[in-house]
Amino acid sequence: MDRTEEMFFEHYAAAQSMKSVWTRLASTYGCIMIVLSRESLTIKPHWFAKWLISLLGLDLCHEIPITNIIDVKEMGTWFRYGKVEVHFKTVDGEDRRILLFMKKYREFIDKVTNAT
Repeated sequence: MDRTEEMFFEHYAAAQSMKSVWTRLASTYGCIMIVLSRESLTIKPHWFAKWLISLLGLDLCHEIPITNIIDVKEMGTWFRYGKVEVHFKTVDGEDRRILLFMKKYREFIDKVTNAT
C-alpha cells in the first residue's frame, strides 16, 4: 500500500478475534499494525509475531474492504488503549467481529465512520 493513501495508521496496537473461544484467548499487545485507506482496513501482525499468530490460527490477518464494514463502536478503555469493536463481512460473506486496542482509537472511529 502506498503510504500517501493512508487515512489512519497505528503501528503498535493489539487485537482479539471474536471468531471462536480459542481466538478470544489470544493476547497480542503491541504486535498488530492497523492501516486504514479509502478502500480497505488492514489488520495484520508484525513480522516477528506473524508466524506464531498464523500457526495458532488466531484470525488476526485481515484485508477488509471498506464496503464490508458493518459497524464500528467504542467499547471502553483498557490500559490507556481504547477498545473498538469492528463488525464486518469477510470476502467469503462470513459475519465477523474483531476487537482492536489502539491509542488513537477516537481518530480511527472518526475516519472509519466518514469512509463508510
